[in-house]
Amino acid sequence: MAILVTGAGGKTSKAVIPQLKAAGIPFVVGSTRGASASAPGADAVKFDWTDASTYPLPFQHAFPSGEKITAVYIVPGPVADPSRAINAFVDYALKAQGVRRFVMCAGESLKKGGPFVGEVWSHFEDVGAEYMVLRPTWFLENYLDWFYLPLKNENKIYTCAGDATIAFVSAEDIAALAIKGLTAEKPFNRDFAVHGPELVTHDQLAEKFSRALGRTIEHVSLTEEQRAAMLAESGIPAGFAQFMAFLEAHAPNKELDTAAAAVTGKKLVSCDAFIEKHKAVWV
Repeated sequence: MAILVTGAGGKTSKAVIPQLKAAGIPFVVGSTRGASASAPGADAVKFDWTDASTYPLPFQHAFPSGEKITAVYIVPGPVADPSRAINAFVDYALKAQGVRRFVMCAGESLKKGGPFVGEVWSHFEDVGAEYMVLRPTWFLENYLDWFYLPLKNENKIYTCAGDATIAFVSAEDIAALAIKGLTAEKPFNRDFAVHGPELVTHDQLAEKFSRALGRTIEHVSLTEEQRAAMLAESGIPAGFAQFMAFLEAHAPNKELDTAAAAVTGKKLVSCDAFIEKHKAVWV
């Protein structure tokens, strides 16, 4: 058994890779950067959802003990019509390479057959693939990149989430569930809302940052339009910025979903533990 990991630059892919390495599970990374995306213990090959000529390349990778790719971890990229592109690859992997298992990570608002990659979810069932769809809520790792500069330099967290409570989750916990889906003997063939261990508003999260960093951090509420514009100004493609603002505005969790935690059986990363682990980044 070997795994193809797509979305080399994504937060969950970056968390899946070390966990696969630790478990001794062979894998190869598919990236638009090709071999330049390789890292120690993590070979990469050229792969592009929008370029069918790259689809065979991961399957040509020579694993030391002769394994074949039997499962694929899918992280949709910011491409036009992602459902069409991903479905084309799923069909290729099923028919030409005999891959049966797919795990796809999207957002909690994803609906089967709906916008973004909802059609990929329904396509898994239409073609009889073994699958798991992950619908994680807001990532804690967002505070290490596109929330990073305002938090570090302005002592502010800008969102359009208002006073919604959110079960902030770490990519580490999402990755642990993804690996269960990729490697379990019996397929799950279902979706999971992936939550962290507690419900927290952004005002409360700002208070947690304030305590840990020893300075006042303020949560600033914006409209969805203002947030999309701010993200676009930071360099995120306009269409993807609008999508991210939409997710942020529709991210509330009214109660915790514990199904994912039950599958992994691991202690979930809390907001306080995450901030403490990474606090040197924001000092």
